[in-house]
Amino acid sequence: MKKIYISVCTLAISLSSIAQTSLETLTDAKGKKSHRTTLTNVEKSAPFWSEDFANGIPTTWTNSTAPWVYRGTSTSPNNTVGGQGAYSGINNSPASNSPIASATAANGFIIFDSDFYDNNGTPGAFGTGMYPTPHNGDLRTDMIDMSSYADVMLTFNSYYRTFAGQAFVDFYVAGVFVERVQVHANIAVNDATFMDEIALVRVPFSVVGNSDVQMSFVFEGSTNSNNGFTGYYFWQIDDLTLAETPANIIEVEDVVVGGFWMDYANYSGSGFNGIVGLDYTVTPTSQLANHPYVIEGVLRNSGASDQASILRYEAFGSGTYSGASASTSVLALSPTNTIDSVVVTTTPSLSPAIGGYGLAIWGESDSSGVITTVSDTTYKMIEISEYIYAKDLGEANSNNSWILGGPGDQWHFTTRFEMYADEALSALRVYITDESVIGSKVKAILYELDTNVAAASGGVVLLDESDNYTITSNDLGSWVDIPFVSPINLFNGYAYEFGIAGFQHPTDSVYIGTTDNSLYNGEHSLFDEFGLNPNDPANLGTPTWYYLTRAPMVRMNFDPTLIAGVSDVKQNVFNTFPNPTNGIFTIELEANKKYDVTVNNAIGQTVISTTTRGMNTTIDLSKFGKGVYTVELKNNNSAYVEKVIVE
Repeated sequence: MKKIYISVCTLAISLSSIAQTSLETLTDAKGKKSHRTTLTNVEKSAPFWSEDFANGIPTTWTNSTAPWVYRGTSTSPNNTVGGQGAYSGINNSPASNSPIASATAANGFIIFDSDFYDNNGTPGAFGTGMYPTPHNGDLRTDMIDMSSYADVMLTFNSYYRTFAGQAFVDFYVAGVFVERVQVHANIAVNDATFMDEIALVRVPFSVVGNSDVQMSFVFEGSTNSNNGFTGYYFWQIDDLTLAETPANIIEVEDVVVGGFWMDYANYSGSGFNGIVGLDYTVTPTSQLANHPYVIEGVLRNSGASDQASILRYEAFGSGTYSGASASTSVLALSPTNTIDSVVVTTTPSLSPAIGGYGLAIWGESDSSGVITTVSDTTYKMIEISEYIYAKDLGEANSNNSWILGGPGDQWHFTTRFEMYADEALSALRVYITDESVIGSKVKAILYELDTNVAAASGGVVLLDESDNYTITSNDLGSWVDIPFVSPINLFNGYAYEFGIAGFQHPTDSVYIGTTDNSLYNGEHSLFDEFGLNPNDPANLGTPTWYYLTRAPMVRMNFDPTLIAGVSDVKQNVFNTFPNPTNGIFTIELEANKKYDVTVNNAIGQTVISTTTRGMNTTIDLSKFGKGVYTVELKNNNSAYVEKVIVE
């Protein structure tokens, strides 16, 4: 199988952007895809042990130096017994802090709040620069008798948020560590579970059957050896129970609609890049004609018996569709079987008509042909369009913004698009937030992925860019189309990095929206063009690529009516060749006239200023480096502009 579950460590930059080693190696940064709020009656077994923290943390349990704390009924939102942090969230902000939504939350729950330990309990005093102090929480129960049981499941309410940290349940027998089980392994960096999530942990077979078992709840925020950053945020738990594992429980995780798990193999990449099967929230009919939606997900058997399982979906909205996978055997964990999940795919035939749709996706399992258990349901929203290709969730779900250009910033903000049909790219559609300054400039940018290019250079080759676009008052808080001077041909089987770039400026600044929709680390990228990022001191002054955990609100627009010629450009007045060039190129005039020639680099700096009088003039940019240059010819009557790419 191409994709495997990987825990990814990351270098944070303000919005959780992460230092990038490769744009081609996409690791799975699974987000909150599965949400179990209840177990059905057939899934329930009577517990033989439980703890709801009605009387606080039991005094017989062992706590860590940075302790878990009890949040009781009389404590205020930012304080608990002993003055510890109570709820949690970014910067311990009361507006973003929430308690666990467990059945008995009213009588108290417990929390390990790494944010509190990092800011000494002061709201808003989060961390010390980019590298907060790591804090590990380790809370161990007293002895539990499991001698009468051969298969046990731990069930508890869990509300968990992570930034490079991890949550575990460690198991001990007679005081000796035996085995570790990770909890919420499918939560992405800077993401959180639902407040009422139910965690299911199968007690290892090496542990059950013993009378002196202990469980330890571990929030691990240790320093990462690669980058020096830490894990933080919080973990809240409540209503712990131990019971015999029910025969049938099926869960669905990591649902995708773009073929990331299996269907990607049916499509061949061209050039120096490949098709990995990404999800899109808005897809044009031209792409769907060659690449229908395919619903895939991981079915996990959390029960004690083998199950025959299927993945089902229903689409509703502008039309109604439904389908299911073939029945697949999902084996139960046992002393001889360590694999309890399979990837399941439906028949790739969902190509709805233009309009918006909701997708409901769930798993079903049966015994002897009778359905005995149904998973929770995962919901997705998709839209079929005529010209728009997008990954973001739209302006209603814009939950943050990113600065593109300003006094200390000059970023390229891009995301990977895979082509399943040839297209003519007309424009960038981007959501400009109202923090932007009127008069600031941005441009659309297009790269092609190329595995022959070093990872330090982003693994991409610059293809084209638009003319500079000036932000107006009408653009604030709106979608804006930035057209290319001429349509750009994109090709079936190729992958591109597409997005928007800003400019460093002492007073102007531009922000674009993001949505919380990152599926895979490396899918969305940032290029710090001048190495201005103060949060990455090792790369100051060095152009650096990063990857981002949020989806930029940038969209490909294939609408041919958006192509607009630049008013002061007449393309047949002069030509430049070769273009692209290694640095030396010729300006060829259509007539023998005198022009002033100015060549500017990508940030508007003039690198060459000269005069041409003949039909052919040679320009040498080889000493100025690779990039896109603007060649401008002026005389008394008019000005003419052309772009030259130096490779």
